[in-house]
Amino acid sequence: MISFQKKTIFFEYFSSLIFIVGCLYPLILFSYDFSKENEIKKYLQYAQQQEHFDIHQKSIIKSLQSILYFISERNSSNVKIREYQKIIDDFPCTILQLHREYSNICNQSINIYKNLSTHELKQKLFQINNQLTDFSKQLKQEQDYIYSINESLILLLKQQTTAKNILNNLAQQHTLSIINRNTPIEEAKFIALQAEQVDKQLKVAELELAQLSANNHKELSQLRTVLLKKKYKYVDNEPQILRNKLNYLCQHESKQPIKYSEKILSEQNNTLPKSIIKQIQTNHDLSITLNQQAHYITSIISKQQEATSYTLQVRQTFANLLEQAQWLDKSPALGETLRSQVSKLPKMPKFQQLDHDMAQLRAKRLQCENQLNKLTLISSQSKQDDGSSLTLLQKHILEKKLIIQRNLITALLDNYDTQILELTKLKISYEQLKEALQDIQKATHRHLFWVADVHPITISYPLDIYHDLYRLLTANKFDHQIIYVLKMIFSNQKTLILIILCFIASIGFHFTAQRHYQEFLNRSSKKIGKVNQDNFLLTLYNIWYSMLIALPIPILWAIIGHTLNHAWLYPISVEISDEINATTFILWVFIVGVYFAFPKGLFIIHFGWPKKRVQQVFSHHYIWAVVTVVFLIMMLTIFNNYNDREFSNTLGRLCFILLCIYLTFITNNLKCSGLPLYLNKYDSSDNIINYSLWNFMICAPIIAAISCILGYLFAAQALLARLETSLFIWIMLLIIYHIIRRWTSIQRRRIAFERAKQKRVTQLNLRAYNNESNAYQLQTNKLVSNDKSNKKILDLDTISTQSLQLIRSIITLIALLLTTLLWSELYSAFSFLENITLWDVTSTIKGVDNIQPITLNSFIISVLVIVITTKTVRNLPAFLELTFLQHLDLTPGTGYAITTLTKYILMFLGGIIGCSLIGIEWTKIQWLVAALGVGLGFGLQEIFANFISGLIILFEKPIRIGDTVTISNLTGNITRINTRATIITDWNHKEIIVPNKEFITKQFINWSLSDTLTRVVLRVPAPLQTDTKKIVQILLQIVKNSSLALNTPPPEVYLVDLQQGLPIFEIRMHISDIKLRMPLCHQIHMLIIEYYQNNGLKLPYIPIYSYNNQLFVNNFDSNYPNANYYTTK
Repeated sequence: MISFQKKTIFFEYFSSLIFIVGCLYPLILFSYDFSKENEIKKYLQYAQQQEHFDIHQKSIIKSLQSILYFISERNSSNVKIREYQKIIDDFPCTILQLHREYSNICNQSINIYKNLSTHELKQKLFQINNQLTDFSKQLKQEQDYIYSINESLILLLKQQTTAKNILNNLAQQHTLSIINRNTPIEEAKFIALQAEQVDKQLKVAELELAQLSANNHKELSQLRTVLLKKKYKYVDNEPQILRNKLNYLCQHESKQPIKYSEKILSEQNNTLPKSIIKQIQTNHDLSITLNQQAHYITSIISKQQEATSYTLQVRQTFANLLEQAQWLDKSPALGETLRSQVSKLPKMPKFQQLDHDMAQLRAKRLQCENQLNKLTLISSQSKQDDGSSLTLLQKHILEKKLIIQRNLITALLDNYDTQILELTKLKISYEQLKEALQDIQKATHRHLFWVADVHPITISYPLDIYHDLYRLLTANKFDHQIIYVLKMIFSNQKTLILIILCFIASIGFHFTAQRHYQEFLNRSSKKIGKVNQDNFLLTLYNIWYSMLIALPIPILWAIIGHTLNHAWLYPISVEISDEINATTFILWVFIVGVYFAFPKGLFIIHFGWPKKRVQQVFSHHYIWAVVTVVFLIMMLTIFNNYNDREFSNTLGRLCFILLCIYLTFITNNLKCSGLPLYLNKYDSSDNIINYSLWNFMICAPIIAAISCILGYLFAAQALLARLETSLFIWIMLLIIYHIIRRWTSIQRRRIAFERAKQKRVTQLNLRAYNNESNAYQLQTNKLVSNDKSNKKILDLDTISTQSLQLIRSIITLIALLLTTLLWSELYSAFSFLENITLWDVTSTIKGVDNIQPITLNSFIISVLVIVITTKTVRNLPAFLELTFLQHLDLTPGTGYAITTLTKYILMFLGGIIGCSLIGIEWTKIQWLVAALGVGLGFGLQEIFANFISGLIILFEKPIRIGDTVTISNLTGNITRINTRATIITDWNHKEIIVPNKEFITKQFINWSLSDTLTRVVLRVPAPLQTDTKKIVQILLQIVKNSSLALNTPPPEVYLVDLQQGLPIFEIRMHISDIKLRMPLCHQIHMLIIEYYQNNGLKLPYIPIYSYNNQLFVNNFDSNYPNANYYTTK
């Protein structure tokens, strides 16, 4: 038996050795010749047919597969190398051919197109327009191809670096493998390593040739672009010639009916009837309309050409920008030149008017069709002026006029169709131009935004300012232009009279309105804070009057700008006019703020802001601050736009630095005044977020000034402008928040005043009753009404608090949306965040592993998603309550369940989205979550049981907010249902925390689950001598007279027991709420005692042992704890 086992082991070892040697033999033979791919595949197939593999066999098979893979990659590299080499070899011939085509086009002459009819001219024009469209498409394709080549060159450099690094590592591994080739497995790995090394060598050669061929491709594409532009320019001259000839023919044809009509009128000596003269006049009008149509079509086509040329210009600038992007860091002059090219590009086209024009043309076309349909009736309806029939000559003239009119209307219909078609083409051209402008705007922000556009400030900067200021005032004839503009304004009487009248009207309105405004402030300030006189309309009137009275100075300022705009011959006048118009709104806002800050104005009286802090901002320095800021903004914008940014580097930079310094002091003044930028949930600005935001806003102008000094003028201006605009938006929203807050305050005070009046009336009524029973009856009625309305009062206070939180949340959301729109134009400027890789994650897509880099941009977006989700979840209950739930007929528990489940869903979705942005996908963590769930299920099973029980409570709703429950000898109201436990407030106003599992696994009583109706049972002893029937009637009457007991179901009285010879009566009555049980018992007992006393009856005494025995043995079928009377459902 042992010898048999030894033979078996030897046989397996020998078979394995034969297999290894058989598989390794072809590798040894072809270790330096990888052309025997079929032989390797054959031996690999032979190896894979074996039934059992050990570790060594699997390693050899893996080496064989690697060799085959590297052989296929080698073959692919060889094919690409031959293609690249062919491109490089054919490059001189292709260059020569393109130069010949270019010279042939230059030698061609322009066609004149003589002796062509109108139809032939239209066909030729259509062909040339199609040819121009094709050229435009080809130019766009070539520019896109150049862009792709530039991107590929950057990628090729990275691939070459990676391939060379891998090749160096393989060379080191090859040196080490030559020494360790003792076993077949190591020999197989060595051969696979050689194959990979040869493959990477070919890959490096392929990438180098790809780079050379890409440069050749780029040069060829640039030459083809130049050739296409030359062809486009050559063909572009022909449509104008054709349109001129076509317009000439159309005008000639349209004049023929007019000449013919004049000839007929002269021959007939103006004796034709009015019906024929009307048709002659109609033909004359149609001829004029036809001529106008020809001019209109020509203008549309010229706009098309202009839009197409602009699009080509924009795309060329876009190509230049992409080509020079890699050299921007080397020289600020290059960035300034590219910005100058971008600034000269056309503005964004506005083609909304085109849809309106096309609609009007379609309406006119329908009118022409109706007019064409009516021509058949004109000949039969036309008569002499006296009503007689037309003569034969007149009928002949009328028929010719109608034929001419039909031809004119047909031509008009064709022209309307042509106009609609050309307007459609123009709209497409504008859309292409818009798309090109958006692309170059994104590219400008991506490549030029963070590049220095001017040289840093040096010691000679003051001298440069002096020279540029001297050059501005002398060489550019600045003072002469200003003098000429003033002369032009004062020499024009209409303009001068308009300025004088507006000045007088503004001054008169200002002083007149000031007096009425002060009177209004005095009257309204006396009413603010008084419940009977205060009104929200006073706040609205204050805002409206303040905005209205602040208009005169901005209107006068805008009139000055409009007047300067008419002096378009002088560039400095136009620039000043544009900036005056641009700063009008800023000036108006500053003046409105002054009126809001009056001692009896909006901020102090209506909002209740501290007077000292408000006056600290709007002091006597405020006017000079406004003038300085407006002046600096004007001069900065003028120098940025005047004469191709000639003075932007010196004078413009100086204005910006001064503006930054001034904004720093203004922002610090606003911070010291206590103006909040962030309010916490307690409506307080005393928090770290508010302080951090203010410190950032104070430091922002300083950082912008430093960046400007270092040469980043454009980026500093753009960022600071948007940042200050964001601050302005937030201050406006803060004012709106305080306006809404004042409205809610007025409403709350009015409601509180009404409740106080009702309470006072109730107290007076109570004092009017001297009878104790009547007073108690009134007191119980008040208790019932208060119990019904108490919940509403509490809900009103809670919702009032939550409403302010909701308003803050909505305003914060609006601020985020507005700032997002404001900063969206600069989104591409922050694309560099996508190049900062924090870590890499591997994701599997369709079975293929892909490496996904997690960038800083993704991380920031993930943080924003989590923050927004947290804020949304925190303020969701108030939002749902005020917007949806209060309008639905839902119980409090149902609303609470809806808000809680919605919060859970939002938290889950926000967490999943935020984690997926940073590479933590659900497919990766689901197994970890499952494992943690199993592990925590054993360790924290009670917590998980309570959590699941909380979910069951929210879905099944055995308890709800506001329900009265009894569990484990504890009774109280459900005030809150949390994830783990439920909070019960008992009758002593103590909060009891009960785990959620208790409500699922144990028995408890819910007194208000489906119905709040509750039965109260009282036992009353009666004297032995009394009439039992009379006692029953009296007890029923007492219960019916009670305001707390319900009539339905009706009360009942029974003689239920005899103890020591005394009759025991049981009163069964129902109440609407369990909270009324004690007042009802108190009321019934008082009335019974009063009846006994009034009728001379004594309440019988029952021995304690007997009464207790009877009372507590039964122990109330309601199981209500600690009670001394029966209460049942």
